[in-house]
Amino acid sequence: MPPDDTSFPAAPGEITIDWLTSALRVSGAISGTTTIAHSLVEAIGDLGGVNGETYRIRIEYAHGEGPRSLIAKFPVDRPGARRTAAFQRWYEREVSFYTTLAATSEMRVPACFAASIDANGDYVLLLEDLHALHEGDQLAGCSVEQARDAVRAIARLHARWWNAPPPISDAMPETTVGVDRAERVRNALERVSIRATDRGLLPPAVAVHMPRFVEAYVALLERMASAPVTVIHGDYRLDNVFFDEAMPRGEGVTRVAVIDWQFLCRCRGMYDVGYFLGLDLDPADRRAHERDLIANYLEVLRERGVEGYGAAEAWDDYRRALLLGFAVFLIGAAGEQPNERMARVHEIGVARIATAIEETDAFAVLEAPRG
Repeated sequence: MPPDDTSFPAAPGEITIDWLTSALRVSGAISGTTTIAHSLVEAIGDLGGVNGETYRIRIEYAHGEGPRSLIAKFPVDRPGARRTAAFQRWYEREVSFYTTLAATSEMRVPACFAASIDANGDYVLLLEDLHALHEGDQLAGCSVEQARDAVRAIARLHARWWNAPPPISDAMPETTVGVDRAERVRNALERVSIRATDRGLLPPAVAVHMPRFVEAYVALLERMASAPVTVIHGDYRLDNVFFDEAMPRGEGVTRVAVIDWQFLCRCRGMYDVGYFLGLDLDPADRRAHERDLIANYLEVLRERGVEGYGAAEAWDDYRRALLLGFAVFLIGAAGEQPNERMARVHEIGVARIATAIEETDAFAVLEAPRG
């Protein structure tokens, strides 16, 4: 992978054949004699991401062979979203993942051919195109077996750094929003929850607990930042997941590939599990299988030597994760939407996870003693 430098493209229009050639040669994706004849940069569309701009690069070679299609990621071009990205250091987190953790993460991720960022927050990632795999769709949801594959895959990542997350960068915070920034996020949650309640957008069984949830929000984040912590994805949902349906299930084999590591952080691993199951499973499937899927997660942890984390603690953390995921989606739903699809993703996400909160009695964990 090329080292960070000051001569990288910060927008799709700045991509050149010379830069592509250099990046692919340095990363070993093409030989020193391979040359590119043409490249075409295309916007991905509604599935291209929320906090960044994603493009597909199609390549024709004049001599030799190499990847015919690549993915390039750049900063979002909406000023408000760009300010939030800078505040949360989302781009630094993702570049840090690919440059320091990806190779040893035990998680299937796109190969990275270039990763650069500068002091202004401009950045570029040049990644493998996973178009040959089955891309998840949060609106459509997933099957229970796909959810099982996803839960087992994320458990392998969590086990890798269980209770000893690597100090890769101060950009990787405690919890997805950062405990040190929690009060500002709590204030945002209070504003949007009042509006949502006043407009009748929340189920009554959820709306009645929102003031108590807002009051407990910072403490809830602190709880999820307490040991045992690990490295988590932080935005583990179907739009960021690809399934390799041709690959058999089995030990040491992952059918799941994961993209979009901007929410990378230190946290209790059950955050990713609750976020995924609450957002991506049909409520009937979640009700019927969530306990079993959590048991699958714990089984993988034990297989990889993680001890001392049992079913009761995992269940409480799962409910805490539902609450924190709900806060993320409620705030997200109130913000600027990049397209109609993401507005619908937020709308359905809020509804699904609110149902999960109600059915698991998740607000009860707010009264559980800390420690």
